[in-house]
Amino acid sequence: MEIIAEQVSVEDIDSMNEELQAKLEEAGIDEAEVLKKAREDLVLWDGYFGENVVRGKDDMNFVLRDQWSAVERSEFSRLFKPGMTFNKLYDTTKKVVGEQRKNKPDLMVRSLTGKSTQKQIDLRADLVRTISYQSQNDLVYQTAFKQALMMGYGAFEICLEYENPKSFNQVVRYEIIPDVTRTSFDPTAMKPHKGDGNFCARQYVYTKEEFYATFPHVMNPVSYSDPRSLLDFQWETRDTIVVCKYSRKEWFPIKLYLLSDGRSVTEDEWDEMQDDINMQNDLADSSEVVGDIIRKNIPKIVGERMSKDYKIRQYVLTQNQIIEFTDWPSKYLPLIFVDGDSNFINGQQYTRSFIHEAKDAQKFVNYVGSEIAAEVKNRRREQWMGTPDNILGNEQMWRNPELQSGILIAKPDPKTGAMPQKMQPWEISPSLLMQYQRGCQDIREILGFSETEALQGRDMSGKARRERKLEGSMSAYVWFDNLNQAIEQGGRVVMDLLPVIAGEHERHMVVSKADGRTESITLNKLVGETEDGKPIRDNALDGGDYDVEIDTGPSFAVQKDIALEFFQQTIQANPQTFPRIADLRAKNLDVQYMPQIAARFKSLVPPQILAEEEGKQLPPQPPSPQEQMMQAQMKQQQQQMMMNEQKMHLEEQQLMERAEELKIRKEKHLLEQAEMILKAQEMKSKMGLEHQKLKVEHGKLLLDADKAEKDFSSKLASVLNDIHKHNNPNKK
Repeated sequence: MEIIAEQVSVEDIDSMNEELQAKLEEAGIDEAEVLKKAREDLVLWDGYFGENVVRGKDDMNFVLRDQWSAVERSEFSRLFKPGMTFNKLYDTTKKVVGEQRKNKPDLMVRSLTGKSTQKQIDLRADLVRTISYQSQNDLVYQTAFKQALMMGYGAFEICLEYENPKSFNQVVRYEIIPDVTRTSFDPTAMKPHKGDGNFCARQYVYTKEEFYATFPHVMNPVSYSDPRSLLDFQWETRDTIVVCKYSRKEWFPIKLYLLSDGRSVTEDEWDEMQDDINMQNDLADSSEVVGDIIRKNIPKIVGERMSKDYKIRQYVLTQNQIIEFTDWPSKYLPLIFVDGDSNFINGQQYTRSFIHEAKDAQKFVNYVGSEIAAEVKNRRREQWMGTPDNILGNEQMWRNPELQSGILIAKPDPKTGAMPQKMQPWEISPSLLMQYQRGCQDIREILGFSETEALQGRDMSGKARRERKLEGSMSAYVWFDNLNQAIEQGGRVVMDLLPVIAGEHERHMVVSKADGRTESITLNKLVGETEDGKPIRDNALDGGDYDVEIDTGPSFAVQKDIALEFFQQTIQANPQTFPRIADLRAKNLDVQYMPQIAARFKSLVPPQILAEEEGKQLPPQPPSPQEQMMQAQMKQQQQQMMMNEQKMHLEEQQLMERAEELKIRKEKHLLEQAEMILKAQEMKSKMGLEHQKLKVEHGKLLLDADKAEKDFSSKLASVLNDIHKHNNPNKK
């Protein structure tokens, strides 16, 4: 307290107390009335359920601590007999608890109205699964179930707390209740989980340092006690403070209205709707075209009735004051009762532990076993019968004859002539052994496992083994079923608290998926806005109605046998499927090194299957044998084609070389032809010049000849003309 006083001033403490009193007055809470009501409720539960508590504690002490009373032990000590304990109940209880731990239930979320999207259902399922994983609810269920088996009832709690001491983000947690006798419930509750009751309470033990750090404004706390505290909890009187967390439903009347659109609203909700209704009426009056359509869609009251509702207030109490209170943001009580096997007589509940009826058979086994142990302890140890004269002079040798190596020296008795006689070995009474076996059989029959050992080794088929294990599991079916109902109720509480976890702002979370993967998401992620400026958010929880249901099957042992039988039949029918289920088959074997065997068999599983289960990118699928043969053939054909192509390429290259050679030869030939043509042209040109010269000369000769001819003709004509003139002088 001195350390707290150094960190928190007196003014701060006074301010905290004044603030608390102001909150109490504002909420209309009468502190004295709440303390009185809490005391009455806890005393009422203690009077109603006290007999079950006493019987349950006695059963748990019998299983865990001592199976002998003080009177019985003193009587055995007086008779010099050992009080032996052959506890056969604890092993059976552990096996049933282990069966529950292995057969993990799965909470499934479903929509009550059928109007919710699958995305909303999956989001809620992921959040519930994440909360369960983070709370280690397997251990929570195991503790409550173990208490139900040993005491007749158990309990666990759903709590709201901050993510860490420096965070404003709240989280939901499953809390273990190690001592269920420190819880209280409403006696009028009829459901196995007590969720229909009006109150529940649990007492916590704080060290003084932790208490003052948690509630620094409480200066002189007085531990909260109950009628059993003086006898059972003496150790709490020093350096500890007991507080009580008390949750109660506060009922109030409400008026309900049935609207024309089928909705049912309270009077307050109807009043809140009036602004929107008036706006729609004004819009309808201002529009002549669509006014009638708008008025038709405006809801109207078509019926009303009186009903009731409640809210849950949660108080943290000491003996003399309320040190904290809050409105529990759920319609379900936070404490979940786990029933064992209850029956109601004259309106009062009587619970029964799993081992209660077998206690007498266990005591009988202890009695008979102790008598057998007493016979072994007190049996006569003589091995030889003779006279002193038989061993005269050899007394030392015969003092411990069982330690003598070699021979035992003796001589005949002088009077009778008899030698020492070897006595028959001592035997335990067959009647005691028979009674011990009978007591063990009685325990098995009472617990419901009568055939487990009687049929051991006779029924080797998988179906017979499964039926035997199923018979044993059915003996604890009521306890399993009541636990499942409690788990369902816990899921409803968590589902109702999800809006508190999500809040209204963005929040990053890592959620667990159904296939075991984890995924990082952002709740209420802002992705845009509507036309009127309202934000559009992704991964936001809507206001639909949801519920949870538990998915359970046969016991884990039975499921393993069914799986093994199925795997065996599958492998026999199709041996090629073994690599696909090798690791699953190994995981269902109850043998040493099972994890190592499963890990090695996992290497046989095709990578595509493992990648799909683990959510990884699928590796390229290896081809099947047929595909491999086809690929080999195609590869061979490709190789042949490549060889042919290479051969053709060589031939083509050779042809190209020959073509190139021919081309060169052709070009050479053409060159030679060109040279010959040039020479011919030169010769022709030369000959043409000569011919031209000859032609010119010939033409000149022709011209000369023509000219000579013309001159001759002209001269001839002139001579003829002269002759004519000479012959005809009269003509002119």
